[in-house]
Amino acid sequence: MRLSAVSLFSAVALGHQANPISKVLDLLHSLKEKVVSEGEAEQAAFEKESHMCKDQATSKQYEIRDDEENVASLSATIEKAAATITELDSKIAKLTTAVSKNENDLAAATSLRKKEHEDYVANDKEMIEVVDTLERAIATLEKALKKGSSLVQAVSSPQMKKLTDSLSAIMDAAVFSTNDKKRLASLMQSKEDAEFEAGQAPQAAAYETHDGSSSILDVLGDMLDKAEGQKADADKAEMTSQFEYNKVKQSLTDQIAFDNKQLEAARKGLAEQQEVKSTAEGDLTVTQKELAEDTATLNDLHDACEQAASEFEASLAQRKGECEALDTAVKILKEKTGGAESQAYGLVQTAQHSVQHDYAAVLKTIVGTGKSAKDKQLAMLAVRVKAALGSSADPFAKVKGLIADMVERLEKQAADEAAQHEFCTSETAKSTDKKEDKQSEIESLSAKIAKAKSTIAKRKEQVSNLQSELADIAGSDKEMTELRSEEHATFLKAEKDYSDGVEGVQMALKVIRDYYAQGEGKTGDGGSVISMLEVAESDFSKMLTEVRETEETAQSEYEKLMEEHKLESTTKKGGVKYKTQEIGQLEKAVAENTDSKGGVEEELDAVLEYLSKLNDQCIAKPEPYEERKRRREAELEGLKNALDILEGEAIGFLSVKAVRRHT
Repeated sequence: MRLSAVSLFSAVALGHQANPISKVLDLLHSLKEKVVSEGEAEQAAFEKESHMCKDQATSKQYEIRDDEENVASLSATIEKAAATITELDSKIAKLTTAVSKNENDLAAATSLRKKEHEDYVANDKEMIEVVDTLERAIATLEKALKKGSSLVQAVSSPQMKKLTDSLSAIMDAAVFSTNDKKRLASLMQSKEDAEFEAGQAPQAAAYETHDGSSSILDVLGDMLDKAEGQKADADKAEMTSQFEYNKVKQSLTDQIAFDNKQLEAARKGLAEQQEVKSTAEGDLTVTQKELAEDTATLNDLHDACEQAASEFEASLAQRKGECEALDTAVKILKEKTGGAESQAYGLVQTAQHSVQHDYAAVLKTIVGTGKSAKDKQLAMLAVRVKAALGSSADPFAKVKGLIADMVERLEKQAADEAAQHEFCTSETAKSTDKKEDKQSEIESLSAKIAKAKSTIAKRKEQVSNLQSELADIAGSDKEMTELRSEEHATFLKAEKDYSDGVEGVQMALKVIRDYYAQGEGKTGDGGSVISMLEVAESDFSKMLTEVRETEETAQSEYEKLMEEHKLESTTKKGGVKYKTQEIGQLEKAVAENTDSKGGVEEELDAVLEYLSKLNDQCIAKPEPYEERKRRREAELEGLKNALDILEGEAIGFLSVKAVRRHT
C-alpha cells in the first residue's frame, strides 16, 4: 500500500477543502498502475499466443515435410511404373507380332506339308501300281518265253490279254519319261510288224534281241528298277519332309507356347503396374492437395502471428508512451507545485499553540505491530520514536518522519518481493511450457527415428532375401547351363551315331540292291536282308527324329526357363536397387533427426538447469511469499494506524493556523 494513499492530510480550515494536488497524484499513480497491469495481462496473453503459434508452426512444418517426402516417393513410384508400363507395352507388341508370325508360319508349313503328303500318297499309289504291273508283265513274258510259245499264239490267251493291258498301263504311267515310253512302244510294234509281214508267228527268241538293242524284258526290267528307285527316293523324301516339318512344328509350337506365357505374364504385369500407377497418382493428388493446404495454413498462421506481434509491439509502444506521459506529469506536479501545496495545504506548527499529542497511542501501535509481525525493524522504530519524544524539540515531525521512512522502506521491500514473485511465477511458467515443448519434440523425433530404424531393418531384411534369391537363381542358372551342355553333348553324339547308322544302312541297301539287280532274279535270302536293313533304316531314322525332337524340346525349355529367370532377376535387382535407395534416404533422415534430437536435448538440459536455478531462487525460501506478504501488510496497516493518530494531531495544528489568520 502506497504511503500517499494513507497519508492524505485533511484540513478543516478554509472551508475544510481536500488537497487537490495530492488527489491528482494518486489518480495519476492509479492510472499508471492500471496501464501497467493491463500491459502485463496483454504481455502474458501475447506470450501464450506466441507459444501457440510456435507449436502450431512446428507441427505444420513436420506435416509439410512428411507430405513432401510422400510426394517425392509417390512421384518416383509413378515414374518407375510408367517406365515399366512403356517397357511392357513394347514387349507385348513384340510378343504379339512374334506369336502372330509364328502361328502364320506354322499354318503355312502345315498347309504345305498337307499338300506334299497328299501328292506323295497319290504318287506312291501310282508307283505301287506301276511296280506291280511291271512285275506281273515281266513274270507273264518270262513264263511264256520259257514255254517256247509265240507272241501270236499268246495274243488270244488271257495271259497275253493281261500283258497287253499291263503294257498299256505302263504306257500311260506318269512316272516314266517320254523316251522310255517311246522305246517300249517302238520295240513292241517293230517285233509284231516283222512277224506279221513274214507270215510267221514271232518266236520267243524274237523278244530277246532286235538290231543289237535290248529286249522287251530288258526294257521292262530297267523300267522296274527305275520305278523302285523313284519310289524309294519318294519315300525318303517324304520321310525327310515329315521330319523337317515335325522339327519346324515343334520349334514353332514351343516358341508360340513360350511367347504366349511371356505375353500372359507381361499383360498381368502391365495390369499390376497400371494399378500401381493409378493408385499412386490418386495418392499423389491427395498428398499434393494436403501439402498445398498445409502450406497455405502455415502461411496464414505466419501472417496471423506476425500481425499479432505487430499489434502487440504497437500496443506496447503506446503503453510505454502513456506511462512516460504519466510519469512526466507526476514529476512536473511534484517539482512545480510543492511550495504552493505546502503554503495552501501544509502543516504549520506554531510555538504559540501546542496541541496535546497522543504519543502513547503511536508507541503502542508500533510496538504491537512489531511484536505480532516479529519484525526487528519495527522494534527498532519504536525505540527511535521513544527517543525522539524525549529529546527532540519537535517530536511530532521527527516521529512522523521516522514512521514515513519505515513505511517507504516497507513498501519498497513489498514491491521488490512482489516483482520477484511475479518474475518467478512468469519465468517458471515460461520455462515449464518450454520444457514440455522440448520434451514433446524429443518424443516426436524419437518416434520418427524408431519408425525409420524399424523400416530400415525391414528393408535390409528384404534386400538380404532378394540377394539370397538372386544368388539361388544364379546358382540354378549355372546348374541348368551345365546340365544343358551335358545333354547337348550327349545329343550330338547320338545324332552322329544315328546319322552314320542311317547313312551306312542306306549305302548297304544300295550295294545289295545293285548286286541282286544284276543277277537272274532275287533270292529269298537277298529279300530278307533288304527287308531287315529297311527295318533298321526305319528304326535309326525314327530314333534320329526322336533325339532331335527331344533336343529341340530340352533347348526350348532351357531357353524358356532362362528367360523367366532373367525377368525374375531383373525384377529382383530393381527391388534391391530401390530398397537400397530407400534405406539410404531413411538413414539420412535418421541422422538428421538424431542431430535435431541432440540439439533439442541440449536445449531441454538448459531449460531444466534454468528451472532448477529458478526453484532455488523462488521456491527454496524459509518463508513463503504469501506469508511474507501477509506479514508485510500487517506491518503497513500498523504504521498506517500510527500515521492516522498523527493525522489527528495535524488537524489541531491546522485549526490553530486558521484561527491565527483570521485574528
